Amino acid sequence: MSSLPPVEYTLEYPYTRTTGPVVGAFLTGLRDGRLLGIRCRGRVLCPPLEVDPDTGETLAPDFVEVGPGGTILTWSWIAEPSRKHPFAEPFAFALIRLDGADGAICHAVRASGPGALATGGRVRAQYRSERKGAITDLYFAPEAEAESQYVPPGQGAVEMTEHLISLSYREPLAPHRERFAKGLLDGKFIGQRSPASGKVYLPSKGYDPIERVRMSEQDDVVVADTGTVVAYTVITPVQYYGQKETEPYIRASILLDGADQPLGQQDIRTIPISEFRAGLRVRAVWKPESERSVLDVDNRWGGTGAVLERWEPTGEPDVPFERIQEHNW
Repeated sequence: MSSLPPVEYTLEYPYTRTTGPVVGAFLTGLRDGRLLGIRCRGRVLCPPLEVDPDTGETLAPDFVEVGPGGTILTWSWIAEPSRKHPFAEPFAFALIRLDGADGAICHAVRASGPGALATGGRVRAQYRSERKGAITDLYFAPEAEAESQYVPPGQGAVEMTEHLISLSYREPLAPHRERFAKGLLDGKFIGQRSPASGKVYLPSKGYDPIERVRMSEQDDVVVADTGTVVAYTVITPVQYYGQKETEPYIRASILLDGADQPLGQQDIRTIPISEFRAGLRVRAVWKPESERSVLDVDNRWGGTGAVLERWEPTGEPDVPFERIQEHNW
């Protein structure tokens, strides 16, 4: 197991859409403290669907109020909620057949503990004090723990809905990548020399991708912190949700002396774009040891975390293109 903390990834973006006549009516009902189902060939579906699930035919907007009580069909206790769950404390997700509805709705149940829940148990809808026309406007509670509520209606129909789509996951660093990360903290670039080809990969994937040979700690080598720019891109930031960049900058691949694979994903912000070029000789300027961090080093890309202050020109003559062209991509 890695002695460094696991790598955490978050993919997140906002999603906005129009609601339409069916979803819009349902969300408007939630905002106003009402649960609506839709009639479908003798059944009542809640949440309401726009089409008959059996035939695919468009359903007429024939709504009927259901609940607010319901029966638990099955449930699962969430002992350790994530940041995206509706409650910070333990709760349950349950399939609930609302009174007057066929089928079930999956929703959160806030309860004093798992002992307060049971298959066949009764729950009641509870509405939050602040509502915006979203499925999170309500939750459920066991009838014995539910409170009586007055929910004042809002104004107008809910015609737009916005959600923050987010996926977070984590994984430990692989042994070879952990040694690479620890080397960065010590001010060293650690690659691996293939026992089959002799080529040095930095950072290594733990194997020679050409010769298909695995590499171990015995194959680790330290390469120089000087190198040659072999490729680069000028990044002009596009403004989007969460964007913090405002000025153009360079992202470069640098072939360190002693390596056969460029170190990618290197941000260059202190060398003017007009003076930057392939073949330029550069050296790494390390941050003070107490300020170095490798939280951004992962198992996939060639980043160096936050251990470098900058890259700066060495003042040496440029390397001719013919000597670096195999690394230019």
